[in-house]
Amino acid sequence: MLARSFVFAWITLAAAIAHGQTRLDGPLIAVGQGEANVAITAISSIDQWQTSDGTLDPANVVRFGNPQLIRDDGVIVFEDRSRIVAKELHTEGTQLRAYNRLWDEMKFPLRHLRGILLRSYLNPDETQIALDRIHAYQGTRDRLLLANGDYIDGTFRRLTPLSVEFQIGDKALKLDRKRIAEIHFARSAGKLPTAEQGMWVGLRDGSMLLATELSLTDDILRVRLSQGVSMRSSNLENAFAYVKYLRPLASDVTYLSDLDAIGFKSLGFLNASWDYRKDRNVDGGTLKSHGYVSQKGLGLHATSRLAYKVENQAVRLKAKVGIDDDTDGAGSVIFKVFASETGKSWKTVYESPIVRGGQTPLDVDVSVAGMKGVALVVEYADGADVLDHANWMDARFEKQ
Repeated sequence: MLARSFVFAWITLAAAIAHGQTRLDGPLIAVGQGEANVAITAISSIDQWQTSDGTLDPANVVRFGNPQLIRDDGVIVFEDRSRIVAKELHTEGTQLRAYNRLWDEMKFPLRHLRGILLRSYLNPDETQIALDRIHAYQGTRDRLLLANGDYIDGTFRRLTPLSVEFQIGDKALKLDRKRIAEIHFARSAGKLPTAEQGMWVGLRDGSMLLATELSLTDDILRVRLSQGVSMRSSNLENAFAYVKYLRPLASDVTYLSDLDAIGFKSLGFLNASWDYRKDRNVDGGTLKSHGYVSQKGLGLHATSRLAYKVENQAVRLKAKVGIDDDTDGAGSVIFKVFASETGKSWKTVYESPIVRGGQTPLDVDVSVAGMKGVALVVEYADGADVLDHANWMDARFEKQ
């Protein structure tokens, strides 16, 4: 009884501490400025933020806070790439129901979903690869990906706490849920949703929501997803303790990962040549260096060169560079940026010292005013090119 009372007291204390948080404290990167710690006290709407120093225009915000990696539970994947971490996933008719302690109610039409990851992997990169696989599925029939790597195509019928019901022609299957790793839904007909206005909201459990409407006031988080689904946080939880990341879509920057490269070359030293990745590390996982996590950026492997045309009115190229955490501290590279006024002759405008795995990312900030092209280069350092998983995180052109 004493132990139970102690646990209850600890939970009560933790809840009290969480409910005492009335603002978001974290690093903010603004256009044309460096990184600074900011306290956001309220968000009335997507374009109205209050800070401890006054108001803040989100159009000038590159990002606030740091995305979190998914560590456990299942994941619901939406058409717009939103993802919600949840447990107790099951269907009722044409709706998916689930539980997450932050939200008042979790009920989503199946037609809005790309699929379900029934349980996340121990390695967050494997989880990210699985989420990308679910979203990329283009089949005209639903698919069950089994835990052993096999798959079954047919028609999804029902998800229960113990089983997945699936139809293949005239044959109805009732499969042990433990045997199923992922559920992929057939691609919906019609135009896929695209949001040019809105904000990415990252939560401490790794959930990432593309909100077209957003407010965070009086400890309550309200969001409306791009597909019209509205969500409200529970009165029992303080949403300020859950929100860890914000990235406005309307920010006055252009990410290189959203552009087409004008040239790419990779020269492997010990291994075959590697391709580059948009918004992922070279192995397809999340971009992350020394705990800094990025939604946007480029993953390259030494030695490689990736060139882009400079956007009109762009004045600066900025990024954070480092070795991805998936190397467990291995890898060593040199980051370089070349620029060209003519598109023919190139000059070095940035060169890093040797960057090793486990080190804090470095800031790249170079002028591109008057330039026609830039090239991002990664060269191996003192360990040949072994595990040289180089990240250009938040790589972007800024216009001021």
